[in-house]
Amino acid sequence: MQVLRHTTAALAIGFAAILACMLGSIFIGFQHLDQTRDAWQRDALFREKVRASFLMREAIRERSFHLAFAATLDDFFDRDEQRETYNAKAVNFLLARDALVELRMTSPEKAAMDTLIERIVQLRPTIDNAMSLVVEGGDEQEALKQMRIALNGQSGVIEELNAFIDVVEAESAREAKAATRAISSTQRNMLILSGCAVALAAIIGLMVTIREARNLRRLRLHRDELAQLSTTDALTCIANRRRFDEFMDMEWARAIRSGNTLSLVLLDIDHFKNFNDAYGHAAGDNCLAAVSKAMCGVIVRSTDLLARYGGEEFACILPETTREHAHTIAEKLREAVTMVNIPHAHSSAAGHVTISVGVGSITPKPGDEMAALFEQTDGNLYSAKEQGRNRVVS
Repeated sequence: MQVLRHTTAALAIGFAAILACMLGSIFIGFQHLDQTRDAWQRDALFREKVRASFLMREAIRERSFHLAFAATLDDFFDRDEQRETYNAKAVNFLLARDALVELRMTSPEKAAMDTLIERIVQLRPTIDNAMSLVVEGGDEQEALKQMRIALNGQSGVIEELNAFIDVVEAESAREAKAATRAISSTQRNMLILSGCAVALAAIIGLMVTIREARNLRRLRLHRDELAQLSTTDALTCIANRRRFDEFMDMEWARAIRSGNTLSLVLLDIDHFKNFNDAYGHAAGDNCLAAVSKAMCGVIVRSTDLLARYGGEEFACILPETTREHAHTIAEKLREAVTMVNIPHAHSSAAGHVTISVGVGSITPKPGDEMAALFEQTDGNLYSAKEQGRNRVVS
């Protein structure tokens, strides 16, 4: 009876210990799920902040473009039209800023945002005055002087935006580390409790391991998707200007090391402004997407890169490609766009959407400037337009 009582007591204590482990494991399991869900939410919030920041930066760059472009126009009404577009981009900036302000920001992020807004408030009168001078005076010296000052100010704003993005990334990394430490602590406690009940610990440990592996894969996938989004043009789904610049720097250095020829293709959609005016900007966006899709069918080598260079401009980097081969590829790009057969009644080149293409090639040596390749290619593009458009000049 004494042994039986001791055994029963031991079983009761053991059962109570197992029940306590189970309840403790359940509690910690829910805590782990909450921490993981919070990590997902922080990751999603980080992506929204970066996306809004990129939209703000894009609006500033487009305003700078319209300011500079207005100075190249001879007609007052054309310059005034650029001013209207310039003012419209401010609305895009404000919408992106408001979306960013509504997100939950940390103190460092708020401080960086306040610095950015303060810089914009300081520079806006100068920039708007420069646009007014350019519209009224065209390429007069005073207008051009003010325009250069304004563009330098815009560059400063973009630097502040990049600094803000750096702060957001640093805060996200800090929060991610804190979440990782919290999750790791939860896992350790779960393993300690599970050790008190081997059978239960094995089942719960397996479930947690599987869940954690799935969560880590999802987080890694989200980060990879974010990295891809930052180098992809949202409208055409091809590489954006940032990815183009990175790829060109890399291939330029590679060509210098290997001594191979590097070719560059620049192309414009002919009379795209007339297309937008006639059919609307929505149709213009569809046109850009269709043109880029057609050209993607031509650029099939993994070593080549097709990118949206800006507006209706596209660019293609062709490593280890001679001028003759690059000309052939450029002609295929032109034919691919022609085959899409998008009606364009307001083009002097054809009754459908066409492109003008310039091709440049160079075998760079140490000390050579990349600008030489761009000048050569841009000159050929200009010649293609001068010769009637819808053609390739190399």
